Amino acid sequence: MADGGTAAVSELVGARALREWITGERGVYARVFLVESGASATGLHAVARHDDAILLPLESGPYGGPASAVHYSGALCEVGDELFFGERGVELQDYVAAGFVQIIGPTAVCLFDASGWQAFLDDAELARRTGVFPTALIDPRVLLADRNALTNPSELERPSVIRVRPDGRVSVGMQGEVIGHVNDLQSLLSVPVPHVAALGGIAPRAELTSDIESRAWINRYNHATDLMKMLRLTNGAAKLSGFGWSLIDDDLSDAEPLTTDPFLIETADGFVLADTVTMRRQLLSPVTATVVAVTQTSTAPEVAAARVARQLGIPASEAHTLCLQAVSALNIHFGRPADISHFAKGTGK
Repeated sequence: MADGGTAAVSELVGARALREWITGERGVYARVFLVESGASATGLHAVARHDDAILLPLESGPYGGPASAVHYSGALCEVGDELFFGERGVELQDYVAAGFVQIIGPTAVCLFDASGWQAFLDDAELARRTGVFPTALIDPRVLLADRNALTNPSELERPSVIRVRPDGRVSVGMQGEVIGHVNDLQSLLSVPVPHVAALGGIAPRAELTSDIESRAWINRYNHATDLMKMLRLTNGAAKLSGFGWSLIDDDLSDAEPLTTDPFLIETADGFVLADTVTMRRQLLSPVTATVVAVTQTSTAPEVAAARVARQLGIPASEAHTLCLQAVSALNIHFGRPADISHFAKGTGK
């Protein structure tokens, strides 16, 4: 029983660490190192800390350092590879192919080349216009690799997702840029690199950065796919604000919701506010839904109040109070300035 319990804990630690390594998003661990089969892990003993995690191949010897270490079998390098912690496994798929293959278990989809990158951008644009998301990205079993690279791509940060290869090369992200050799690991980890480096050489850095920064909503899109997974929604099962639908279409909005703000959705049960951070959901009355929709797409209280007053036919002072109450009670925020001219009129209601 004890051995089984220890194995289960090890598998859970491995799954958590691998999830952070795949996505690049920090959670439990400050840094996650994946050492490939045949690579030397000797240099890790000097650099790994108690808040790090190390994923080691089965043939590696025991690790006695302060980091959380888990041994794995398999690999996660080429399309079709599978990596296992005991009975738990993850398969690697190309983003383009993921929409055409049967997903049978936990899967990491990776942007391997320029065609994959363009397909990802095209899918995101389509979802923004129509509310139709790529089926692979709304499957709860699928993780988009290196999605943290889409957050502030030019921002510099010390490497936190590290791959150590058999030839000694050290790279960032799942398939990202090589930053040096394992013999220099300690110094390499002290040199900040831009988030976009995790996307590797699928396109020039400047081009990738421009593609992302010209789509300031792209991370909201990623959170929208999280919401679809959280609620087990399929395309067409609900209307999601900002993605092919908006409750209020008054041509007066001057903002877009913040990336992590709760989502306003319309389902068969009515209006729902769903938060992907807290996992909280709550039904809203039509009046409250109107206030939420306006508040999230207004840059300031006075803008929102004027719009709410117009929509509900109430005094501006009362509308102002409703907006502030919504911010306080529902954990929503006034939006960030944005160009929302791409929304087609008449798609709102």
